Parts: sequence; C-alpha cells; structure tokens
Amino acid sequence: MKQKLLKRILLISSTVFFVGVLLCFALFTIINVVGAKRVLDGRIDEYASLVAGLSPEEIASELDSVDATLMRVSVVDDDGTLIADNLLDASGQKVLDADDVDDIIDSGRRYKLQRLYGEGETLYVAYTYVRSESLGDIIVVYGIDIDFNDLNFWLLAAGCFVGWIVTTAVTYFLARNYILSATDSLDKLRTMLENVNKGNYSRISYKSKFNDVQEIVDNIDVAARNIDETIKNLKNEQVKNTFILSNVDQGIVAVNPKRKIIISNEAFSRIFGSNPGLVGVDLQEVTGDGSEKDKIYAAIADGVSGTVADIVVNGRTYRVENVAEPEHWPEGWGETGSMLLFTDVTYEANMSKMRSEFFDNASHELKSPLTAITGYAELLGESSLSAAKRAKCVDEIRANAGDMLALINDMLRLSKLDYSDSPRDVRRVDLKEICSEVVKRLDLQAREANVSVAVEGEAECSADEGDMYAMISNVVSNAIKYNKHGGSVKISLAHEGAGARVVVEDTGIGIAPEHIDRIFERFFKVDTARTRSKELSTGLGLSIVKQLADFYGAKIDVKSEVGKGTRVTLTFGR
Repeated sequence: MKQKLLKRILLISSTVFFVGVLLCFALFTIINVVGAKRVLDGRIDEYASLVAGLSPEEIASELDSVDATLMRVSVVDDDGTLIADNLLDASGQKVLDADDVDDIIDSGRRYKLQRLYGEGETLYVAYTYVRSESLGDIIVVYGIDIDFNDLNFWLLAAGCFVGWIVTTAVTYFLARNYILSATDSLDKLRTMLENVNKGNYSRISYKSKFNDVQEIVDNIDVAARNIDETIKNLKNEQVKNTFILSNVDQGIVAVNPKRKIIISNEAFSRIFGSNPGLVGVDLQEVTGDGSEKDKIYAAIADGVSGTVADIVVNGRTYRVENVAEPEHWPEGWGETGSMLLFTDVTYEANMSKMRSEFFDNASHELKSPLTAITGYAELLGESSLSAAKRAKCVDEIRANAGDMLALINDMLRLSKLDYSDSPRDVRRVDLKEICSEVVKRLDLQAREANVSVAVEGEAECSADEGDMYAMISNVVSNAIKYNKHGGSVKISLAHEGAGARVVVEDTGIGIAPEHIDRIFERFFKVDTARTRSKELSTGLGLSIVKQLADFYGAKIDVKSEVGKGTRVTLTFGR
C-alpha cells in the first residue's frame, strides 16, 4: 500500500509538472511559429512582387544585397534549378525535386521547417509560386531563423528539465516520510487479515496507539474465532454431502419454485454437458425445450411427485422423477421447491424397443410362409386336384417350410448372441479352409444364379470356427444372391498384422448409398425384386455378421456402387 501511494504521488506530481513544462514549450513554439509565419508572409509577398518583373541578372543583383545571416532568399525555376540565392553560387544546381515543384505550383505556397538545401541552420521556410514576365513559372524561397533554435531556447529547456527532476525528488522524499508514519497501523491490520485469510484464526494480540485502529483489531479477533467455528461445522457437512452426491450415478438437482437451480451434482452436469457451478441458473437453460421436458416443468409448477417423463439426451434415455416439497428441505434454500432425479434407463429402453421391433418383424416374416403353407395344404385336401398340382403344392409347402426354418434358425442364433455368455471354442482357425467350405456349400446356389465364386490368398485368426463360418457364409451368400447373371464373387484373404483381412467383392447390383448404413439392421432388406436368386432373404444374415464382428472386435467396411457391385471387408485384430 505504501509503495502504491508513493508511486501514485510521485506519478501525479511529475506528470503535472511535466505537462506544465510541455504546455509552456508548446505555447512558446506556437507563438514563435505564428510570428515567423506572419513575417514570412509579408516578406515573401514583397519579394515575389519584386522579382516578377526582373530579369535573371537583376534578380541575382537584388538578392546579393540581402544579408544571408539574417535571412535566406532564393529564386528557383520550374525545373527545380536555382536561378539566384543570397548565399549560394547560382550556377544552375538542382535544389528541388520535380514532385516538390509540382506541389508548390499546385498549392501556391508551402511552409517547411528545414535546413535549406541541406546545409546551414534550421530555418522556417516559405515557398511561393510566381509568374515571371521574363522567366515564366518560378518559385521564390524565403527562410528565417526562429527563436527556439537559439541558445536561449535550449537554456530554458535545460532549466525546465532540471526543475522537473528536483521537484519530483523533493516530492517523493517528503511524501515517503509522511506515508510511512501514517500507514504503520494499516500494515499491522493487513498482516492480521492475511493470517485470517490463510486460515490462521489464533487470538490477535496487537495494541495500537490509535483507538479507532484498536477497535478494528478487536472486531477482527472476534470475527476470526467465529469464522473458525463456522468453517469446522461447514467442512463436516460438506464432506458428507460431497460423498453422497459424488458417489451416485443418478443426476440430482434441487430447484426453487421459480426453477432456479439451488444445488446439483456432477452426474447432472455430465448428463447435459454443462459446466459445474449451476447455482442460480434456470433449469430450462440447462435441460432445454421439448414436449417431454415440458412435463418436468409442469410437475415442478404443480408440485406433482413421482415419475414425470422419460427424456432422451445425447442418445441416452433418462427417467425423471420429481420429489415435490421434500420433507427435509434446508432452511437456507428459501421457499420449498422440488428435487429431481435423472436415472439412466437407456439399456432398458433399448431392450424394450428391440424386443418390440423383433417380435413385430418376426411375426410379419413368419406370416407369409405360414399363409402359403396353409393355402397349399387346403388345396391338397381337394379330391379333384391332379397329381402334378399336388406335387407342386408339396414343393411349395416344403420351400416355405424351409424359409421358416431358416428364419427361425437365424432368430435363434441372434437370440443366443444377444443373451448367451457361454464360452466359445476360440483357437487359431484357417480362414482359407473355412472359405472353401462356404464355397462348396453355396455351390448349388451359385450355379443356379450362374455366378462364379473364387478364393485367393491365405490368412488365420483366433476365433470360434463356427462363428467365422457363419460370418463369411452370410456375406458370400448375399454376394451371390444380389449378383447379376453371369457375375462373379471373389474372396480375398490376407494377413493384417497379428490378425487377418477378408474381402468379399462381387459384380452385383450394388447398394444405394442411403441403404448402406441400414443393411446390418435386423429384418432390413434391400429391394428383393432386384435379386435373381430364388431364395428369400430373412433379413437377419448381416445382423448376425455385425453381432459376431462386435463380439470379436472386428471392423466391417462396406463400399458399393449401384449397378457395379459391392465390396465388404472384415478386419480381425488378432
């Protein structure tokens, strides 16, 4: 504090004196310049009128009579060449640039503070354009010395500077002694408050010669002891509250009837991606708008307790429960409000949705073959049916039953993948051997579709042999099913670090860009009217591939172009 006061007094006094000196110099300079300009204007007009009617010899004779120690007078032609000067030999030397000449002629007159032609003392110079009868366009140059360029000016400047230094030094030492004596008690008080701020609440035993200061010391002593006791109690409560709030996964927030947040935990901030320290913020600013969220605000306003809504935040579902007017509402929180609990129920919501969609889709997929079987079975009961038609009915029943069996088998496999945690027979498997077996099993399907299938390369990975067979078989089967007549399927194997890469590339009908992200959804089918295969798709094959890939941490990459084919890459990391 002392140093700040000293610096401020020193700065103010120095600034005031220095500004005064500057103002004096500025006034002195302005007066000199204005006076010099007045003299210049009179003299140069006189010489301009004089030389306008003279020849070069007469001009030179006239300027020779002017005392160069008092003033400088020159005449310059429109090329910047010196015609005559009362100090220099006017032997045609170039003294002005063409740009300067043009500026002077355009403006008529120009003033400068300079050393004329680069020599002598600094002068206040006026350049005036004149139209001469004998020389045409000429410039009359007139310069005089002004007072601030003499010895007296610099003596005045030096005296002012020394006075400024002396005044500043005297002001500093006088102010320093006074401030040191006046702020000693304040230093003691500052030390006491610093100790309190650091958590040292021991009894203060300072005795001041000033009664007012001593009264402040006594009050600080009492306040320090009260703060010490209060902090101990608050720390105990804070430890308990922090432990509870930080160790629950539920988002917890307490609001007053106006929806202003009173307290919230880390889980609540994490759910809505907000920064901690939400006290005083409107709940709606954090949670946002929406029909489901409006139910929360209505429950707060109406004082309704219980589950009020399920909301989705950043792809996760949270069940919101409201505890209206809690029984043990802290007194310091003001008017009784609400306590909201946000519980993550994403898994339950997803499983419920998946079950519902699964059964809806399964019912739909099973309905078609069952309807066909029922219809053909009724036809078999007619006595008038020929042997050929009976055989056809039997074939259709068998085909639809096969479709149902394939669908049920795929559903059972997916169900096992979803819920089964039984260990698999994981070992190093030869992927080329598996691919060869897949090609052999799908040979009939490929021949019926007139599609050639080839395997090249070798690779191994650690996995269950049955799982690898299911993944590759489903991908290759789709490549055949959605191929063109006379098309081909190439299966390429290669090592990928410690793992393997399997690429299945076909020349088929391709997949539209808007469908690529959905082909792994359960029961999703690309337009079946475009396939040449007689086999019906269950819509579960690629879902099984995705489920197994996730289990083994494998990556699936699909690139496709409509009308040109599809390339599916499976990359196994081990």
